[in-house]
Amino acid sequence: MQKLKPFLTFFYNKILKSQFFIYWVLAITIVLVIIFTIDVKLLSEGGKLAPSKGEFGDKGIVGELESIITSDNKYQGIEGEVSSENYSKNKNVFISELDNDGLVGYANSIGLSKEGFPIISYHHLNAGDLKLAYCENIDCSSAKIQLLDWAGDFGYFTDIAVGNSGKVYISYLDRKNGDLRVIRCLDYKCGRAQINVIDKGTGKAGYVGEYNSIDITKQGHPVIGYFDNNFNNLKLAICEDTDCYRSVIKHVDTEGMVGEYLDLTLDNDTDMPILAYQDRTNMQVKLIRCSDLYCDNYESSIIDDVAKRGGDISIFQDTSNTLYISYYDFNLNYLKLAICKDSNCNENKTIIKLIEAKILPGIFYSWNSLIVNNSGNVLISFYDMNTKNFGIVYCDDEVCEDKEIINIDKIGNIGTYASMISDSSGRIFISYYDSSRGSLKVAQCENNKCN
Repeated sequence: MQKLKPFLTFFYNKILKSQFFIYWVLAITIVLVIIFTIDVKLLSEGGKLAPSKGEFGDKGIVGELESIITSDNKYQGIEGEVSSENYSKNKNVFISELDNDGLVGYANSIGLSKEGFPIISYHHLNAGDLKLAYCENIDCSSAKIQLLDWAGDFGYFTDIAVGNSGKVYISYLDRKNGDLRVIRCLDYKCGRAQINVIDKGTGKAGYVGEYNSIDITKQGHPVIGYFDNNFNNLKLAICEDTDCYRSVIKHVDTEGMVGEYLDLTLDNDTDMPILAYQDRTNMQVKLIRCSDLYCDNYESSIIDDVAKRGGDISIFQDTSNTLYISYYDFNLNYLKLAICKDSNCNENKTIIKLIEAKILPGIFYSWNSLIVNNSGNVLISFYDMNTKNFGIVYCDDEVCEDKEIINIDKIGNIGTYASMISDSSGRIFISYYDSSRGSLKVAQCENNKCN
């Protein structure tokens, strides 16, 4: 203490009693504020800021994101390890609730990890965050929740794809800036991720990236179809590398207001894009089959005349290259299925009426998702607004003349924003939003029929 006495005396006489003391305090405060602000900015941007224009167009934000950082928003939601009880009354279906804090599960999309477990990207409505649930077992009773993009309004439209190598990619809309973004996960649980801005919008006055849909080529390059609200056009972004650092942007269909409710897949044989979407101007569901990866040349088909009002469109190509397209017809108030043999939708097309909405607006089928199981049967998920049931249409034959309605969940206003996938053994996985609980749920079916 004796050694400190001279120093304390000096500090008291020269600093605390100094007429410049208040200036010392202000200077130190300003320095600390500057340091803190820079640090927060670097963390929130998710990496270094690349040039706004690259050789192939807009590059935007490029860099690594540590997804363990929490949101600044009041509603942070669940993050970390979660577990769930079984909410299903069907012994062959396990229903887990993965996230339930503040309207989570809007715009969800499901894929399968390299371990064969469900992995779901989804939107947290209250917080405006993009989140990801990685299931750690087959029934998804245990999962890891990651926060991927935050401090804005991210993920209202989101889609997930897993390449042959197991790499996970997520496309989504940044509603704050109006941009289309793509996340490449740097590990299979997406604990670390890279964010790329693919196409730049003009804020809330002009989005690019609505109704985005992503798939991965055999070479591991992401391809994204989406609606550009600035031009009312259908656009395609083709990544030139597996990191999606460079991309080529194409305006594919520019005639009228085209590209809403889009779904994209890549041809089994040629790896070329196939896009199903709504033409609001002509009130039609349309199909484009690209003749090359950049869709400079393509064949266009009219699937059906519907209405100006649209609903989700889902597309699937089976192993025999038959195309299946599910959609809602607001003219006739039917959930419909179009079947195109040999992927030819001009000459060899069949349209089936699946379910009629007899009580309007009590039954609503616009949120649908379609797959073909390992036995060749078509399954289409739907939401019945009248009975508040979430279920699937199961086709017993190849043209769906014989079909069954199977209810998956019966509690509350559920089933909206559904996404469905199946694995090679025939198990079916369905992610969906339960609006009665504001939660994200996943149903895992032990058989290929979900009954």
